[in-house]
Amino acid sequence: MKNKINKILVIVAVIAAITGGYIQKSRSSLEVSPLLLENVEALARGENDGVYCFGIGTVDCPLNNTKVDSYYAPYSLLY
Repeated sequence: MKNKINKILVIVAVIAAITGGYIQKSRSSLEVSPLLLENVEALARGENDGVYCFGIGTVDCPLNNTKVDSYYAPYSLLY
């Protein structure tokens, strides 16, 4: 009787390990698309763009592609 219970427990443990491995593998294969990152950035930004350009120089401003000395883009995934 004890031997039969041990066999059943081993079978259940093997099935649980296989199922857990399959679930873990299927979850890890998800990739974040660039479009999703852009949408999250747009939602986080809100109405205000949050990008500020300073001075005259050689760096391209992301707002209007003019040459500026520097720009500030807080919490940005895109710049």
